[in-house]
Amino acid sequence: MKKLLTITTLFFPVLLFAQQKKQHFILEHLYVKVSPGLLGVGKQTENLLLESGFKPAIFGAVGVKMRYAAVGFSTGYFKLKEAGAISPTGVDLTITDFKRKVFPVLTAQWHQAHFTEQYTIGSQGSHNYNITGNDMHSIAAGVAFRTLKTFNILFTVGFSRLNSKTFLITHSPYTSTGATTYSYYNFKDHLDMVVLSANFVW
Repeated sequence: MKKLLTITTLFFPVLLFAQQKKQHFILEHLYVKVSPGLLGVGKQTENLLLESGFKPAIFGAVGVKMRYAAVGFSTGYFKLKEAGAISPTGVDLTITDFKRKVFPVLTAQWHQAHFTEQYTIGSQGSHNYNITGNDMHSIAAGVAFRTLKTFNILFTVGFSRLNSKTFLITHSPYTSTGATTYSYYNFKDHLDMVVLSANFVW
């Protein structure tokens, strides 16, 4: 019993020290990023309904940070006029020197972006469009500023492409036999956007 108490007494300060070091390690390498920004709608394929202007957006990431890079799970939120609310989820990569006061920064993201968009053109002979969101690729560059010991602000300008799939059904009631015919088509579509972001990193 005395030996157990002696060992416990000797190792208790060591355990406390190890826990403090472990907590310090976690705090040092924990990566949290909040990125409010604007999406400027650009080129889009013809099957998508017309989107225009700037759309407010917010993205966030949680992961692991080293000195020169950070990677983490990412999610976001923005709304399009026709597709409605979109909540992408995926992976975020940030490359910079987190310990320099001012340094270039490069970011890249890949997200799954689910949404649905449906519309019909025509009545007698109609085209029915069923659009579903696929994924979203983004890349940006800018400048990172270190303001506090564990806090950075990143200003970036980038490019993002929102990919989707279109399933088209054409309905043709007027044929030589008098029967209604249907045709089915699959297309890949995309919407390109300019991304302006202020990124707050802990």
